[in-house]
Amino acid sequence: MSTSISETALDLVMPYFPVFPKNPASTDVLDPSVSAILGGSNPILLPGEEWPRCGNCEDNILIPYIQINVSSPQTPEEFRQKVGVEAKPGHTVLLQVFICAEDGTAECFEQRLVGAYDDAFLLRVIQIPPDSANTAAVEATRAELDEDRFFIAPRVISGWTPGNPELLHEAVNNEIEPDDPQYLEHAPAPGLKLLGQPVQGKYYTSILDQCPKPVLREQDHNTRCLLQLGTDSEDGPVFTTGNTWIEQCTVHPEVLSMTIGGDW
Repeated sequence: MSTSISETALDLVMPYFPVFPKNPASTDVLDPSVSAILGGSNPILLPGEEWPRCGNCEDNILIPYIQINVSSPQTPEEFRQKVGVEAKPGHTVLLQVFICAEDGTAECFEQRLVGAYDDAFLLRVIQIPPDSANTAAVEATRAELDEDRFFIAPRVISGWTPGNPELLHEAVNNEIEPDDPQYLEHAPAPGLKLLGQPVQGKYYTSILDQCPKPVLREQDHNTRCLLQLGTDSEDGPVFTTGNTWIEQCTVHPEVLSMTIGGDW
């Protein structure tokens, strides 16, 4: 989705970076003391739902990349407001990202996303009713998998720390020079983060070219970075040639688009 750069190029946006406790009290993403689970092999599924699979490579399962408990008080309030989903009584709101990755290179996910195909990942916001996560489907699918099936090592995120406010990335920012002291002080940080500005590049692919929903004449169809996956780091959970992030329409927060950018 496209962004009105002229209106956002010099705006500072606060990012939030994950806190990984050494000895988490819980590993259950539905526990309100947990903000998110990075990786792992326990997707939270809706009642009656099967483990999601890749639509491109022989029905391969999609593995959890991150599952964020939007209802948790450990998740930043600013992020929760921007997701914009109010939980029904007793329900938990989750933002989930699943990707196709048979090893740490996530080749299928990367190649399909660069081609603007949405069949090698699942991005969604769901509400889980109390005690209704479909664990039976998870166990049944896991029993069919090879013992050496690749999953991202699970890590509990207990909260998020505000970082240094960020400017729009130099690759798409025409309002400031990359060697300007202001830009150097506020350049977007790589890695996993909520909000902030994404690390971009000369090339760019997003699943949605623009928000498909109508707006009033005085409204702009701008986008924000809701979540940067940080897959372009050798130290990340998986590696892709370009950085990946989720764009969100600022008018219709339910409209999300997986995006990749870089200098490949």
